Amino acid sequence: MSNLPVPTTESGPRLPQVIAPPADAPSFDELFTFMRDAELRFGSLRMRIVDRLATARGDEAEVIEVWLRHPGQAKVLVHAEGDGPRTGGRVWVGDGSLVRTYDTRTAATTSRPVRARPAGLGNDTLPAFSRVYEPRTQLPAETLGEAFIHPNGYCRNVLATGDLTLLGTTRLRDRETWLIRCAHPRRAQLLTDRPDRSIEVGVDRLTGLIVLLVERIAENVTRHAEVTDLQVDAPIGDDAFALHVPDEARRLY
Repeated sequence: MSNLPVPTTESGPRLPQVIAPPADAPSFDELFTFMRDAELRFGSLRMRIVDRLATARGDEAEVIEVWLRHPGQAKVLVHAEGDGPRTGGRVWVGDGSLVRTYDTRTAATTSRPVRARPAGLGNDTLPAFSRVYEPRTQLPAETLGEAFIHPNGYCRNVLATGDLTLLGTTRLRDRETWLIRCAHPRRAQLLTDRPDRSIEVGVDRLTGLIVLLVERIAENVTRHAEVTDLQVDAPIGDDAFALHVPDEARRLY
């Protein structure tokens, strides 16, 4: 697989390199390039992900709610499935310059400036595989919301390391979706790095967003994460990005 270029930051809004969706059977280079620029195809987004895991403690499920409005504004709420968004969970809010969090389980809150990125991460003189994609709107790192909305890292670091098969298209919640199967992706620091491990990923054909992630060991599903609500360019008011912290909350930093 060839190395994909990464768009560099510009003074104005970036445009996706690929405007229209690829053909019915795109190459993985074409598909990953289309996915890389997913966030550049909308001005605002409302997404709900239901993440179900099979763990040593039994089956677990949580809901990830994402509100995003370019440039810079995002809110992510994580709570147990079945609990209402207002009953508890972890909240992350960013406005492009400040990141604030609140965890109802520990009654702890934090507030810190956005960490400056090292200069030159997207420099054209670097090999394409060494460049880091700079999102237009930041989301919490190493989370499903980040992987689904900013798929570039997941494509490059996970999917591209395994044996890929394009299974075709299907409809998930009335949206046409490509299905990709990745056999034995090679990842470090993973307890389930086994030859019978596989991943299936659903990619929204209009936007390039990931809308489905199924992880398996042999035939056993260990993770099933699916977007159950997706609203592209939905109107989102300023109040959606508010963070309400009780006066008695412990401020860690």
